[in-house]
Amino acid sequence: MKNYITRYGLYAGGLLVVLGILNWLLIAPNGYKISEIFGYASMVAALMMVPAGLKYFRDQVNNGELSFGHGMKIGLGITLITSVIMWIYSALFFILQGDKFMEWSKEHLSAEEWEMAQAQMEAMGDVFMSPWFQGFIMFMTVFIIGLLITLVSAIIMKKQ
Repeated sequence: MKNYITRYGLYAGGLLVVLGILNWLLIAPNGYKISEIFGYASMVAALMMVPAGLKYFRDQVNNGELSFGHGMKIGLGITLITSVIMWIYSALFFILQGDKFMEWSKEHLSAEEWEMAQAQMEAMGDVFMSPWFQGFIMFMTVFIIGLLITLVSAIIMKKQ
């Protein structure tokens, strides 16, 4: 894999991990909604490495040219690395903090929201409590957001 794809993917993944830890330690005690908003904003902020990586490729590597296809390949490469890092981080977080997270969720959700969440957990059985499943959910979330950012970035930054 090209070193610029790896570099920007690691930057984005590292930023997500740092912001995730900050969210858990500083933001989450203030409530569920603010933590959720911060979490999604963190994903978008970290995935801004996709357009940064595309700009680097276009301006520094490819003489000012970027096709849509190259943009998609590079952007998806960065997104994939970021998503895998998030999967690993989320699985480790759930292994280390899963019980505290469940207590925190119960504490910050309304009784009705908690009942709905429990019904969903029971319907999925043991799979839901698996750290690897939780990591996969976060992988897919980051990947889908990254896919959208890649698509928009490849269209906007396309130069031939």
